[in-house]
Amino acid sequence: MNLRHWKLLRNLSIIYILLVIGLFIANMIIFNVVEYGTKPIDFVGCYAYDAMLVGFKCSGFLGSEIFGFALNLPLYHLYMPIFVLFNPLLIFVVLALWFFPVMLLVSIAKLRRQNA
Repeated sequence: MNLRHWKLLRNLSIIYILLVIGLFIANMIIFNVVEYGTKPIDFVGCYAYDAMLVGFKCSGFLGSEIFGFALNLPLYHLYMPIFVLFNPLLIFVVLALWFFPVMLLVSIAKLRRQNA
């Protein structure tokens, strides 16, 4: 791969990591603002719940399922390596989740080596 590809991969990796950090900050805000636990059916918004593992759920608005999935993305980075023990096919999900963080480190090393 040439220098242009490594720079693109580095920039995409930075965007992905910033997105995950932003979602983690949103998780912390939800923890502090919304009462913990399940909500009634007519609840509108996002909340944290505990069903053996902590997770986030959104309800009552258009796109709530997608937003709930996005809020759980930082948690998937922690939970999925453990779930591989129960279902080995989840290794592909783990590889996809950790691709950009690992590629950020690799691309930084490659770009430093090529600039030196």
